[in-house]
Amino acid sequence: MVRKLLLPLLLAVATASAQPADENTLFEQGNRAYAEGDYAAAREAYEQLVKSGSRNPAVFLNLGHADYRLGREVPAAINYRRAIALDPANTAARSSLEHVLGELGVPAPGLGAAEIVGQYIRFDLLALIGSLLFWAGTIAFVFAIFSVVRRPGLIAAGVLAAVVGATLVALSWAGDSRIALSKTSIIVGDATDARSTPADNGQKLADLPIGTPVRVIAARDDWSLVRLPVGVDGWVRSSALEPVFPGALPVIP
Repeated sequence: MVRKLLLPLLLAVATASAQPADENTLFEQGNRAYAEGDYAAAREAYEQLVKSGSRNPAVFLNLGHADYRLGREVPAAINYRRAIALDPANTAARSSLEHVLGELGVPAPGLGAAEIVGQYIRFDLLALIGSLLFWAGTIAFVFAIFSVVRRPGLIAAGVLAAVVGATLVALSWAGDSRIALSKTSIIVGDATDARSTPADNGQKLADLPIGTPVRVIAARDDWSLVRLPVGVDGWVRSSALEPVFPGALPVIP
């Protein structure tokens, strides 16, 4: 079951052709290394793509596969989560994430509202449609206002189109799972405790197993205030957290 789940890689021509030539070459290099069983070389190739700024979900999915094969379950889970953030409809990433978290003894997180919507429509497409509607409505409104003949119907249509377009752009920005997950981190430290205060002698609120997803609310010195799975807030060492999807994706050593 595990082999059937994790061995296949996303080698579709459509995915590869969406990348620049040099990225495509590096992606194929990583795929060949993975197919040959050289998971360390495959991981290195995929990480080079991440360092270069790749946001291709196939890169993070395959990086997760390589991490898993190297016994790096937590980095694998994080990369699967990043693949889902980029492509909420990616069932391979979700199945792999559920499997790895199951091995870690952590329940798989449910889909957020943004990810549910993202399964049916891409947020960048929603932003494009919204932008087109906004500018079309704005142009129609301006034309109608300065037209020799008064066109109240066109004015109303222009205003409506502009408002709908602006709303769609705002929704695409607010709902994009990459933004929605910008405050989410995964516990990467062993024996991590949540405390009532940002101090080691604070009251212990919960044990957080490695691989547990939490939402970061605030930070103070070396501590972060997080929303715990049980619904309360607690302080954990920031060094025990790895952001799922920050503004600039860090490379996990």
